[in-house]
Amino acid sequence: MLLCSVFGIICAITFISVVAFDRQSRTLTIMLAFNSAVAGLVINITCGCQAIYQLTGDSNDILCPFRGFLTHAATGLLYHTICVQTIHRLFVVVFPTRRHLRSVRVMVCILSFQWLVSITFGIPALILGRIVYQPGSHICQAALNDLTIFLYLATFIYFCPISIIIPIYIRIVHYIKQHSFPTNTQQGLIEQHRKHRELRVMRRLLIIVAVVLLMSFPYLIFFLHAQFFPYLKPIPYAQRISFISLSFGYGIWMLLNLIFTDKIRKYLINKIQVLVRCLQTTRIHPHNTIDHQTHTITAGETQRL
Repeated sequence: MLLCSVFGIICAITFISVVAFDRQSRTLTIMLAFNSAVAGLVINITCGCQAIYQLTGDSNDILCPFRGFLTHAATGLLYHTICVQTIHRLFVVVFPTRRHLRSVRVMVCILSFQWLVSITFGIPALILGRIVYQPGSHICQAALNDLTIFLYLATFIYFCPISIIIPIYIRIVHYIKQHSFPTNTQQGLIEQHRKHRELRVMRRLLIIVAVVLLMSFPYLIFFLHAQFFPYLKPIPYAQRISFISLSFGYGIWMLLNLIFTDKIRKYLINKIQVLVRCLQTTRIHPHNTIDHQTHTITAGETQRL
């Protein structure tokens, strides 16, 4: 968990730093991906703190339930940011003439609502004391055998985002197939290229969601085990194994966020190429620099003589 969280934090901070220093990267599309990077930073820091508490010993302190709440809230936050990106793609592709839907004001309102939901949906579980300490894994989480609170949290974290993302993707694909443009004109080629680009972006978002859903599979298995076999002894490391898998998914999510955002990826590649050239130049010319310095010292001594 700790290694995956550190990797995710590095990727998230890299994305945030590029947006902070490169003004050309501050487009609306990239700022929505930046929103996911901030959410990824939050969830990876939270998972890293959970891992540190597990390593240092008994983590059943007064803040344990609050750390569990942060884990659930940050996980939902990450999925909700993908929902916002998906909604923006819907506005761009399906409603291109309604420019007000793509305005900064509308997107800020959507982002504000998204953060409000992400921060508050886990509060009932915290207040009702349903986030409890798990002795086997030294983590405070919703118990696997607590069906009510588990389904409540899963609805906000997984089911609602997926129920928004999948229909929007289907709607975009259907729209692109219905509105095909002739390729024998310049305008038709431009529109066709734009539609395919938007479809590619949606596929990338689906890949990210699919990765984390796949990493959530162990958690689902242990939950079903607790529900259908309640008479069996609980698996002590069930939630720890689940969160190792989830932490890996969060780290990969932040890496894919870097790779799939074209301007950020190109900016990093250019910086790496410049750095490599500087290193190669330093390795090639050190002898010339030394010879030049030696020649200058010798000429100075000759003048003094």
